[in-house]
Formats: sequence, structure tokens, C-alpha cells
Amino acid sequence: MHTTPLASAKQLWTAIRDNYELPPDDYQHHQPLRKLKMAAESAEADAFEKEIEDTFLRFSKGGRNDTDVEKLRHHWRVVLKNLSFCMYQRNWLLVSTNKNTYSHHLIPKSLGLSYNPTVHVLKSLEEQGFIVRLKGKRYENNPVLTRIYPTVQLMERLWQYFVAIEEEIEPPYLFIKEGQHWWEDYRSFLPEDHYEVREMEQINEFLRSHYWACKGPVTLRYKHSAFQGGRLYNAFQALPDRRMRIRINTMIDGKPIGEVDFSANHLRMNLAYDKGVDAGTTPYEDIGEAAGGLTRVKVKEFITVAMGADDIKKAASKCGLAGINSQDFQRLTDASKKVFPDLDLFTGWGIHGQNYEGQILKQVMLEGIKKDIVCLPVHDAVAVQQEHLDWARGTMLECWDRQMGTSGLARVKVDLPQ
Repeated sequence: MHTTPLASAKQLWTAIRDNYELPPDDYQHHQPLRKLKMAAESAEADAFEKEIEDTFLRFSKGGRNDTDVEKLRHHWRVVLKNLSFCMYQRNWLLVSTNKNTYSHHLIPKSLGLSYNPTVHVLKSLEEQGFIVRLKGKRYENNPVLTRIYPTVQLMERLWQYFVAIEEEIEPPYLFIKEGQHWWEDYRSFLPEDHYEVREMEQINEFLRSHYWACKGPVTLRYKHSAFQGGRLYNAFQALPDRRMRIRINTMIDGKPIGEVDFSANHLRMNLAYDKGVDAGTTPYEDIGEAAGGLTRVKVKEFITVAMGADDIKKAASKCGLAGINSQDFQRLTDASKKVFPDLDLFTGWGIHGQNYEGQILKQVMLEGIKKDIVCLPVHDAVAVQQEHLDWARGTMLECWDRQMGTSGLARVKVDLPQ
């Protein structure tokens, strides 16, 4: 069994092909290599192996002996599966071309990758016009690896396998990040019998037997400490769903999905917690009107930045990069305080909001397990099969009230495929 019927997968691929463009070259669109596999007993697995043999090994194996050909075949599997994920998520795939990386770094070691076959695969893909390749950059603190992205020519060969490719679900499922360092697993800050370790193991064990696009583990990631910025992450949420409605048109266990979103969630949580203030039905629109008719999109961007920043000057600078000029920044600051005098801005409260949000969605997932309902976290929302939308709506509101110690101050909305 796999995630999405092939006819539906072709519709998703058509949307990507018709809107083909290179992703932005920034950290938000950089994807490291993952440990991926083909779903058990999927028809696509055999076709994928034949594709590798006929299309890729044929022009790249040269005069290698059987052992080296098998090693090269493994490298083709790893790279092509990851490129399939990236083409649907619209991310660049990060691949090191530094020889030292393959003897010292965890990722290539865990994937069974060696330097020479990896470089040969990249060279072969580039020579055949299958990828766009951006060379790595040597920055002192944050070096950037080589980035590759499939061309339409390669996408034509990979799209059908996406429905059967999934990431290994294996622990650890909790991580912490200090400053600019790599994410570290929970063993550096939590004991193995901690309740969150057990809850995340319970969630992932339940999900293991189900199927969805970009199937993989759900992880809980903290910034700075085990009490700040704990958010749920999974590969599914990285699928595009604005300009291209990819994610909402996928399936869970072969059935159509919908998403239930919290509305203006961080703003509502801030006003609710210790204040008990109701933000009303249209808080962004209310601020926009008070600011002289600024759009909801601009208000939402401002609120996100202003609640996350711990300093007004930092917020103004970041808003400027987002297209909010100094005049609009001041208008939005004044309007927010006028409409919601109790709202905390420029105090760094956003990281606490992330933690509350992560806890709420985790509790929704745990409630789903009791009902045998798959809930996939998507930022401030969950995706469920459409037959479970009413359950999801009620459960999200209940979990929100329980976490925030209030009643009736949250709002949700439902998104469905068009």
C-alpha cells in the first residue's frame, strides 16, 4: 500500500511541472540528505530499480566490477529518492563534495555514502541535464554545501515513485538546538523516561503502520532549552500549499484530507494566557483597519515578527526586509496597541507561543491515537481524513482551552482541496 493513487500523484506532478521554477537559494529551502526507502510491497519499488538500471547505471557504470557497480547503484538510490522528495517540497538538496565530510560527518556515514561514487553521481546527473547544480560556499561560521535540484527532464522520470518513497521512522524524536549549532537528540537534555520522550515514541509507533505523502517521523524540536520553542516537525508540512496546492491534495491511507487551522493563533494565545482576553473573530482585519486600511497579509507578517522579536529595532529591521516600511511599521505598532492594549509585542514572547502550540498539537495527536485517527501536524494546524474533520475541530479547541486555561477564546477554520 502506498500514500496516494497514481492518478492523483500525476495531477500533483502536473501542477509542479506547469509551475516549474528553481526554489529560492536560502536556508529555508535547503534539505539535507534523508534516510529514505520504498514502501513495503509497492509496485513502484520494482519500477524504480529498473529505472536506475536502464537510465542511470547504463551511462555511468563504465568498466566497474560487480562490487563497485552495486556500490554505485546504492548511491543512485539514495540521491534519486531524495531528489524525488525535494521536487515536491521545492527544496534544494544539499550534497557535500568535500572529501573529508565522508569520513567525519554523521549523515553520509549513516546513509552508506562514499566520496567518489557520490561525486560521480552528481557529475553524471549534471552532464545529462538532469539537475541544476549550485557550488558550495565557504563561509567561516555557516558553510553551504553543494545544492542540486532536478530539471523537468529528471522530474518526468521520478514523479511516479514519489507516492512510494518514505523516510525511516526511527528514534530519536526529540531534539534541541543551541545557537547556530546542529540539532542534538534528547539524550543531551532529557532522561529516557521523560514524559515527552514516551509521548513522541507513542505517536511515531502509531504512525508507522499508516501512509501519507512524504511519510516520515514526527519530531519535537526545542530551541535553547527543553522549555522554549518546542515545535512539531515532519516532512509532510514542507509540501507547498499556497501558490501550488500540493499538500492539501494528497491523501492519508488512500483517502482525501482536509486541514483544520488555528486562526491568528499566537495573537490569541498571548491575549488568552493570564489575561483572558478574546481577540474576536477578525483580529488581523481589526488591526489593519485601525492602521488605515493595511492588508491582512501585512498585519499578519507584522504580528509574527513583533511577537517573536525581543527588541523593537530588531523587529523594525526584519519587517523592512519583509516589505513593511517604517511608516507602516509605526502605524501597525500603534494600531495593535490601540485594538489590543494587553498584547505583548517586542518581548520575545513568540518562542513561548511556539511551545504552547507544539504542546497543543501533540495532545491532539495523542487524542487521535485513542480513536485510531491519524493527525499530521502542519505548523498551527492538523491534517486528517475528511471524515474526521468534525472530530479534529472539536478536539483542537478542547486541547487549546486545556493548555491555555481558558474557554472559548480559540478559533479554527477548515481548508479543503479545491
